[in-house]
Amino acid sequence: MNSTPDNLQHPHLAYRPDIDGLRALAIIAVVVYHAFPHFLRGGFIGVDVFFVISGYLITSIIIKDHLRARFSLAEFYRRRIKRIFPSLIVVLGFCLLAGWYLMLAGEFQLLGKHVAAGAGYVSNLILVNESGYFDVSSELKPLLHLWSLSIEEQFYLVWPLLLMLAFRFNFNLLALIVLNLVISFVLNVAYIKKFPVEVFYIPVFRAWELLIGATLSYINLYRRHALDHALVRLLFANHTDGLRRLENGLGGLGFFLVLVSMFALNRSKVFPGWWALLPTLGAVLLIAAGSQAWLNRKLLSSRTMIFIGQISYPLYLWHWPLLSFAHLATANTPGVWVRLSAIACSVLLAWLSYALVEKHLRFNLHWTVAPGLFMVLLAVGACGIQVYRQDGYVDRYPREEAVFRNVGALAWDTQGLNHQDACTNKFGQAFSQYCEIQDIRQAPSVLLVGDSNANHFYPGLAQVYARRHEDLLNLGEGGCAPFFGVNTRMAEGDLHCANTIDRALDFAMRTRSIKTVVLSLMGTGYALGSRDLSHNEDMFITLSYAKNPRLTRPLEILEAGMRDTLSRLTRADKQVVFIISIPMLDFDPASCVNDRPVRLGAVHLKSPCALPKRKEDQLSGAYRQMVSRVLRDFPQVKLWDSDRVLCDSQNCWAMKDGMLLYRDSVHLSQAGSRYVAERLAAP
Repeated sequence: MNSTPDNLQHPHLAYRPDIDGLRALAIIAVVVYHAFPHFLRGGFIGVDVFFVISGYLITSIIIKDHLRARFSLAEFYRRRIKRIFPSLIVVLGFCLLAGWYLMLAGEFQLLGKHVAAGAGYVSNLILVNESGYFDVSSELKPLLHLWSLSIEEQFYLVWPLLLMLAFRFNFNLLALIVLNLVISFVLNVAYIKKFPVEVFYIPVFRAWELLIGATLSYINLYRRHALDHALVRLLFANHTDGLRRLENGLGGLGFFLVLVSMFALNRSKVFPGWWALLPTLGAVLLIAAGSQAWLNRKLLSSRTMIFIGQISYPLYLWHWPLLSFAHLATANTPGVWVRLSAIACSVLLAWLSYALVEKHLRFNLHWTVAPGLFMVLLAVGACGIQVYRQDGYVDRYPREEAVFRNVGALAWDTQGLNHQDACTNKFGQAFSQYCEIQDIRQAPSVLLVGDSNANHFYPGLAQVYARRHEDLLNLGEGGCAPFFGVNTRMAEGDLHCANTIDRALDFAMRTRSIKTVVLSLMGTGYALGSRDLSHNEDMFITLSYAKNPRLTRPLEILEAGMRDTLSRLTRADKQVVFIISIPMLDFDPASCVNDRPVRLGAVHLKSPCALPKRKEDQLSGAYRQMVSRVLRDFPQVKLWDSDRVLCDSQNCWAMKDGMLLYRDSVHLSQAGSRYVAERLAAP
């Protein structure tokens, strides 16, 4: 049963300039984090603050409309369309236009998919499937940030219906809100370590953040006077100014929690999980404090903060695409002034979008506005689908594609260089990421096992072995060392390496046709605990060993797994080849070639396109010592060292004779795979 509200005209329920100020605080955090991540490592929590604000405001509107007997589902969605579609259409259209001139085919194809996903508000679901060891760097995804809008809109496909049913059948509103909040939060905490990507992107795990705001909206409507009275009596001996002190205290504590979240949290924390309580509770307390609380009145209600808050939605839409395109146009992390310029342009474009587009359409009462916006957004999404289907319009820039064919750096996955369906169908669904074979009709005689640093050798090694009339089979999993019992955990969660690697090694031991087993891994990365040295991103790797969980140091785990694996394979009479994979670069090899039709500023190609040999020795030294120590006990194992091919006394080269050998900082290109394999496997 739902009691009568305290007062539908309660000041907490009127227009709140301080909530616009809270929006400003959230968007400032997000923009600074995206532009200068090392300055504000926890700025991503601005999105969580937005979730709370949205849940509070939208639930308040829905409940008040029901209480006034004027709620209409059609009207609710009509208002949502007029509120969120105009600026989104403009930004998606801009991204398609900018992508046409700035992006290479593979990048533009991916943008087309993301435009379609953004138009359909399913960006979060697309990103769940894209996240992983082989995922494209976030800077190359101009629409990455639309995941949060997708979560919100998916939530609002369900939440108004639940509230409508609650009113129709007289359910207890508070019980409904709190029950859903608790279920969502418990699922978030329960699954955050095992499935961090899914928990981050899927609405059922993030709904509690909106429902915290919804809970406050119910309290403000139904219980605010009673709650304020009880808290004042509990906390203050002098009741005369107790309410004012309570509001100031709530505002101060809320602001403190939000600030702590911005500066104390970072990407190494398991998030959202328990940590997300800090910013969400902070936002709730700031809203609960009311517009007359000192901090809300003096800071959040200032004219500057209100202005930023009013343009916060288009500013959120604009800032990341501009930063992303700046990254593309400079071939590396843009300089400080470039990033500051991108932010300034974002503010200007956000204001123009708000003043010239959003306000005119949002408050236009003509019935055709919402259906028209819906159709335009569908058309933009269809353009994105077309870009994706046309492979990013390869023929836009013949010069660009000629360069890319020369360096062998076309999109690896889209050319079937990771996976063949026929291979998985024959050798098992466990090998769903890496499964390739030259001739599916032949029994393989050589098996390549490992992570992506084994997989990138396949194109070259397959040609070498084919000339010897041997069929090479590639089985593996990104992020997984080719050793029994060694498991990997990354930002994406537990990779469950045994599901693939142990099966591949067992297959090698029991398959009589397989005479040779080739093992390779990104050993330096595992030893250092990082999978990328070229970006300012936290890309952590932790290892564990099933046979001895007490081992915690990466090199100890790798050594134990390597010894056990080599022992088993050699006892099974397999010839084992161990490859020390390529040097990890501390730069993006794309910065070595002028591969874009448009560049921001003068083109400064990296020269030499190489990692100093002394730095490679420093990075890989401990790992190499471990490998040498193990192989002394297995003299029958062949060692192929990539440094012998790629390095001289001064440098380890990412480009030779105008040909890029790397496709990114830790993986070979097709040309590089052939170049290295020919020399490593030479008789």
